[in-house]
Amino acid sequence: MRQYIISGGDRYYKANLHCHSTDSDGKMTPEELKEIYKSAGYSVLAYSDHNVLIDHSELSDESFLAMTATEVNVEKVGEGHNAFRPCYHINFYHSDPHQVALPCYNKAVWSKRRDLLEIQPYIGTPDFVRDYDNINFMINEYAKHGFIAMLNHPTWSQQTAEDYRDLDTTNIFGMEVYNHDCYIAGYNEINDGVFDTLLRRGHRLFCTATDDNHNHHPKGTSYWDSLGGFVMIRAEELSQPAIYNALKAGDFYASSGPLIQELYVEDDILSVTTSPAAKITLTTAVRQAKVVYADSPHTPLNQARFDLKNVFPGYVRVTVYDDRGRAAWSQPIYGEFSGKR
Repeated sequence: MRQYIISGGDRYYKANLHCHSTDSDGKMTPEELKEIYKSAGYSVLAYSDHNVLIDHSELSDESFLAMTATEVNVEKVGEGHNAFRPCYHINFYHSDPHQVALPCYNKAVWSKRRDLLEIQPYIGTPDFVRDYDNINFMINEYAKHGFIAMLNHPTWSQQTAEDYRDLDTTNIFGMEVYNHDCYIAGYNEINDGVFDTLLRRGHRLFCTATDDNHNHHPKGTSYWDSLGGFVMIRAEELSQPAIYNALKAGDFYASSGPLIQELYVEDDILSVTTSPAAKITLTTAVRQAKVVYADSPHTPLNQARFDLKNVFPGYVRVTVYDDRGRAAWSQPIYGEFSGKR
């Protein structure tokens, strides 16, 4: 029986889940950002300004969703400059675009917009102390009020898989395997190695790719941080509840360029159809990988088949690379397959 993971017959919405405007440290207004992303074919833009939660649903229309979100930062306390300390930066999303009260709120935290912090609605007390070591409590407090979380830019945050060893990921749906702003700023912000380590430890996470755009540099330059990382979301309609449910369920894939047009498993054969690619790889839960290369740059790949009959139990996932080094990442596919240890 054919099991579709990505189906060409379904509707997908292109989305940037991590964006900053003039409501924090971005240089463009929410209205200007809508114009940029909508004109580039995006259907969803999550306005995730730092430590504030602002409803921009007045910008939504029949073909564009202005998604209400926030990015919350937690620094590790210790000696030395903040630049030498690990930190958590976490995006939170709710199914209700009008839910703008922040749990675990502290109006003394960093923000370029002190005026917005002063009037931010909140749940609980206004002086919650965010601490690196109480991150599980904080995420679960958000979850009690209907929020789901995404781990942002592990490389920029100076975190490794060891920092995540005690992290409770029950209410974390995803992790950035690619962050465009950090990547073009010089950080090696391709985090699929950390992602695989967490999966192999039993964490059920999905991978995302985002812009994290601040737009401090002119459009058209190599430093422009919009329109680089995105997710393609399969949802029943263009609404915040539908997008929220799709994120929780993992009904999306991540990309910095290539498209995955179809992906399915049938009779222990995984088949994938893509936009033009230089190579397509299969990553597994163990020390076992497969790859298909294009014959030459002039004859790119657009499909690959992987035999799973001798693949050990666990998960598999597909990565598609184009000739510019950009990638698309499928979600992990779990199964017993037919392999034997």
